[in-house]
Amino acid sequence: MARVFREVGGSGMSDKHISVMREEVVEGLDVQRGAKYIDATVGSGGHAVEIAKLGAIVLGIDTDPTAVTLARLELTKTGVKDWKIVQGNFRDIEAIAKREGFERVRGILFDLGVSSMQLDTPDRGFSYRFTDAPLDLRMNQSEGEPAAQLVNRISEDELYDIFSTYGEEELARVIAHALYRARSVKKIETVGDVVEVIENITKDRNERYATLSRIFQALRIAVNDELQSLRQGLAGAKHLLIPGGRLVVISFHSLEDRTVKRFMREGEWEVITKHPMLPTIDETGTNRRARSAKTRIAIRK
Repeated sequence: MARVFREVGGSGMSDKHISVMREEVVEGLDVQRGAKYIDATVGSGGHAVEIAKLGAIVLGIDTDPTAVTLARLELTKTGVKDWKIVQGNFRDIEAIAKREGFERVRGILFDLGVSSMQLDTPDRGFSYRFTDAPLDLRMNQSEGEPAAQLVNRISEDELYDIFSTYGEEELARVIAHALYRARSVKKIETVGDVVEVIENITKDRNERYATLSRIFQALRIAVNDELQSLRQGLAGAKHLLIPGGRLVVISFHSLEDRTVKRFMREGEWEVITKHPMLPTIDETGTNRRARSAKTRIAIRK
């Protein structure tokens, strides 16, 4: 029987994914009937559905094949016809869009969050709750190396860099050293192998959960090369948007938000959000995974 942790603030049960800040996204994109829009991280299709319902033409992209299947089902349910959902990484957004006939678009959305489907599927390894799960963390399990392979391969200093940079973890050095020692006795293979190491370092339960969240976030960012992909995706989006087109980005990590902020401050944008928009209290009350969301909006000059 798998040992399952209860995540702070959550039920530990699988919930349907709720796309965050839907009204703000639709308003931010200024959705127009008959215009073309790209949802670069379509997930289970929540945002794309709202855009399509307003009569827009939608291209949804996701690197996760399961998400692609779910999004197609959700869009099909709406009865609208002008949409395409394709598998691909948003770092290649420009090539994908041109291939699909979306080389000049009015709006592009990036929602950089991990979906409930990914978090709540044990064999994906995204959540520290499922300790028997393989330590994978890949958005697309057919590409790249899983987190377990990365953790066993790289040096202690490289582990420290990942935890301190991507997780902004104060205990990064201690955790990197502990994992390095643990793998010399037995390979790190499961979520539980990492959890056990951190349990021995952090005795306070709430502190432990927060540390686990940061460490798993850091490993996910590293495994999927998320920040470099974001930089490439934003550059591609700039080339695809028509003058007056809208770029909307929802981030969940300070490094992501800083990357987006710097990008939008370049001279080819009119920034609508001087400070990021945050979800309402009502939304965070019903969808705890919206708590750390920050939305920035800019118009292509």
